[in-house]
Amino acid sequence: MNSDHRVIALIDMDCFYVQVEQRLQPEFLGKPCGVAQYYTWKGGGLIAVNYEARDFGVKRGMRGEQAKELCPDFHVFHVQEVNGKANLTRYRDASADVFRVLNGNFKLVEKASIDEAYVDLTDDVQKLKDENFPLTINDFSTTHLAGFTTKTEDERIEILGKWLKDCQLDDEQRNLDLVFGAYLVERIRKKIKDETGFFCSAGIARNKILAKLCCGFNKPKKQTVINQTDVDHVFDQTPVQKIQGLGAKAGDRVMELFQVEYVGQLRKYTLDVLQASIGEKDGYWLYNLVRGIETAPVNSRNLYKSISASKNFPGKSSLDTLDKIRTWCHNLAEEVFNRLEKDRAENKRRAKLLTVTCTLNTNETIARSCPINEYSIDRFANDTFRILKQFNKSPASSNIYTPAIISFGIGAGKFLENANTKSIVDLFSKQTTKTETIKPTENTTRCQEYEDYDDDDDDGSNSEDKILQKSTVTVPIQGDFFRKFQKTDEQIKPRPKSETKTTSSIVSFFSRYASNENIPICSPEKSSEHCTTCSKCQKSILVWNMPEHEDFHYAHELQMEENRSNSMIAPPPPPATTKISKPVKRKNEKQKSNIQTLDSFVNKKPKTE
Repeated sequence: MNSDHRVIALIDMDCFYVQVEQRLQPEFLGKPCGVAQYYTWKGGGLIAVNYEARDFGVKRGMRGEQAKELCPDFHVFHVQEVNGKANLTRYRDASADVFRVLNGNFKLVEKASIDEAYVDLTDDVQKLKDENFPLTINDFSTTHLAGFTTKTEDERIEILGKWLKDCQLDDEQRNLDLVFGAYLVERIRKKIKDETGFFCSAGIARNKILAKLCCGFNKPKKQTVINQTDVDHVFDQTPVQKIQGLGAKAGDRVMELFQVEYVGQLRKYTLDVLQASIGEKDGYWLYNLVRGIETAPVNSRNLYKSISASKNFPGKSSLDTLDKIRTWCHNLAEEVFNRLEKDRAENKRRAKLLTVTCTLNTNETIARSCPINEYSIDRFANDTFRILKQFNKSPASSNIYTPAIISFGIGAGKFLENANTKSIVDLFSKQTTKTETIKPTENTTRCQEYEDYDDDDDDGSNSEDKILQKSTVTVPIQGDFFRKFQKTDEQIKPRPKSETKTTSSIVSFFSRYASNENIPICSPEKSSEHCTTCSKCQKSILVWNMPEHEDFHYAHELQMEENRSNSMIAPPPPPATTKISKPVKRKNEKQKSNIQTLDSFVNKKPKTE
């Protein structure tokens, strides 16, 4: 399917955290409410505010007491706490309810955050078109068109009715695809409300960036469609930083470099000028973007790539002693462990890498990783504490930790599917290839994929004590210009996979290490902080290569056990006086090995009498 003919929708839950709390306490439905993260100073910082409260001027980032001064009837819900840490379980469970509805109705659903999802409607739209499915203005009770301002319901119906008629009479621009897409989104939003009780808004467009942009035009409880022919008009009024991928420093740099304020102003620059200014790939991406062209696919991803827990420790609450750090290592490790166990039971997968990030009061951010050999609270906590101790500049005998930690997080990722399978056949039946490794990096801003709080619009400042950082869908930009500005880019990059010959034999798996050339041991130049000692061979191994190294020992032990079992039933050796000459083999003749293969090990027939 041509990317220009796709139909993409972004579903965004309205004030999701507030709605979750109101579902539990329905007596507050329709009333001005907000969610605060802790019962701290001045009523806690507001991380979510519903639209009833916004009408009074209440914004995210305000304190609960300040909000009540603006709106005396304002009610504050507080996030549950466990071990001094916010417990987001109820919000994750509510999010799962929404995604069950989406996944039950569409094939391609991409989880953008805890309360956002991209849906590719292209195939579903084509089916409706093939059936000549009849549509009327009554099928679009909450639909708006981007680029048109309507003050009354009559104006909305008039504009929408004309658009619908034009699309049905002349479909040269294939805008009828968007009509059917809007119809499908109207239905799914109603179904979400009926089955979960949650309202949501939506944007319908030809690609993800346009869908994201127009989703915010008519909130709450509404949806917006943007025609490709209206993109120029919309972009002429859209600030550069409103576009996904051009926010914050990246947007500032583009505005400064090209002396523009609105996206539409970039159309005057030719492709050659853009590529000469910001690089070939980024210039090409930006040239297409300002014309409403973007090709990033909707990836069917409903599971998080990592499971994380983090907490900020501003000001006097900073972690400045080993005792404080040890306590929080345990608290965060317990949360990650509980979520991993639930994830393993529900999704049949197992995390293989633990990543620890912390920000020091010197504003230096550090990330380090180590393998996960078992799911254990104590193991997670001890590994985390060991990593953090490496950056302590205080004397070893002191309980003081310097520089103090002001932000700290633990994340588990690099999941293996079907992790509960214990069969040796399943373990080695897949083709054996060299596993990709992960390099730890210093001074990174973020290495986990965090869940986020509501972000319905930009009318409020960020809460100064956010529990978790905002997660944003990574824009498919490959050039260097934008990559250096993207906070959500993965900071821990996998090494390129090497092309290796594949085999299903345990011996072949083991033979890779026979000469010790491929064992990922630490060289003398490597810092000891990146190495750990294998308890079986006493070699110093890079921590991120330990899972593969342990597989090596496992395969070796299985082979030794097989050889022992074969020796027990082997015929007695010939007398010492008998000399057995080895057959002469031609140079090009394939030599046979006496070593058992995996197939003979697994499918060995019982001995017949």
